[in-house]
Amino acid sequence: MSARSGDLTEKWYEYVYRDRGESVRRFVERYPDERALSVSCERFGHDYQFVRPLLTNPDEALRAGKAALGRFLADDADREMRDVYLRVSDLPAESELALGDLRAEHLNQLHTTRGVVAETGQLRPKVVRAGFRCAKCEEVTRYVAQRGREFRSHAKCPRCSSVGYLSFAPDASEYVDAREVRLRDPTGETAVPLLLEHDLADGVSDGDEMRIVAIPRASRTGDSSVAETWLESVSMECLTTADR
Repeated sequence: MSARSGDLTEKWYEYVYRDRGESVRRFVERYPDERALSVSCERFGHDYQFVRPLLTNPDEALRAGKAALGRFLADDADREMRDVYLRVSDLPAESELALGDLRAEHLNQLHTTRGVVAETGQLRPKVVRAGFRCAKCEEVTRYVAQRGREFRSHAKCPRCSSVGYLSFAPDASEYVDAREVRLRDPTGETAVPLLLEHDLADGVSDGDEMRIVAIPRASRTGDSSVAETWLESVSMECLTTADR
């Protein structure tokens, strides 16, 4: 782990886990039925050395948060918490971004945006950790974390080093509920796919006005060099509820 990541891990531990020991332990006891831990950015105060990396490189900052949770669990060797969602909210004003202003420069950063749910997709199981079975050594060889939409796999078996023998093992994989919705800008001019996982996947209906903390992503399909923009949700707040 880089020195910078180590610093971020220490800050997570100091601001979140150490001071909220009892509430974090209750969360740990409810895992894996509950995988989401809510964290207000206000806990970090004006610590620019933490908030700035959180906004500009959220992948690294959130990994550091999960590493800090591992440190918190160091005395509990029997606990292994994978695929935890850190629901960061209350970002500083500089994170605000209108959907219609979303550009390439905003990709893979952390932003707060607002929108209206224009279309609600079906609730479906989503792989969060994939198991792979090797046809040569006949064992499940690796669990691969699955973030976002793109499925990640391995060609080489880490146990017998055979290439081309791994296949997805659905029965050895872990799943959460997920739903994709289309979030429309309040002006109605822009609509962007939004992926909701686990606790965020329920309770969303067409017409709901939402405040979302999310990471804009880009996915390319086929041979095109032009990518589709979508949002990976981090936290969500319903501002209004449409008549159901």
